[in-house]
Amino acid sequence: MNVPVLTANVQGLVSRGKLTRDKAEKALSMLKGVTDYSEFNDVDMVIEAVIENVPLKQKIFSEIEKICPPHCLLATNTSTIDLNLVGEKTNAKDRIIGAHFFSPAHVMPLLEIVRTDKTSAQVILDLMTVGKTIKKVPVVVGNCTGFAVNRTFFPYSQSAHLLINLGVDVFRIDRVISSFGFPVGPFM
Repeated sequence: MNVPVLTANVQGLVSRGKLTRDKAEKALSMLKGVTDYSEFNDVDMVIEAVIENVPLKQKIFSEIEKICPPHCLLATNTSTIDLNLVGEKTNAKDRIIGAHFFSPAHVMPLLEIVRTDKTSAQVILDLMTVGKTIKKVPVVVGNCTGFAVNRTFFPYSQSAHLLINLGVDVFRIDRVISSFGFPVGPFM
């Protein structure tokens, strides 16, 4: 847990008037860093956010599954890895779900909720509720290469590069995309 970054983000919310100082202090007082999973025995949800490394994610999920209570949601913040692979070494396949936050997570509103064929309906509903509670826009998607957002981003990016190869000006591409409604173009 990167406490200095979390503290800075919360203080930023206070300085912009989006959070009162009292609520910020309360939120920060609830943070607790741990160096092992022993205190995960009474949590309702775990969101793993390590690098995109299948064996590492599998190891984490097989370890936390043994400690977390049976109702605990086991979420991964992966942006591309097949969730069936992530949960392959667990007995809790019905609790495995994707919680793909977009960077920077404290600013971007979308929460891509990735379900597998084995993810229980209750786990999906619980994560949707969490998403709404933290003021995200939860979108439930299936477990496929790139999920929904990256699956559309890859051809978008490839098309922009094709236009450059055809001689279209980079700045023109960004202007057109921005005027279409995207916050930024592919090269900004």
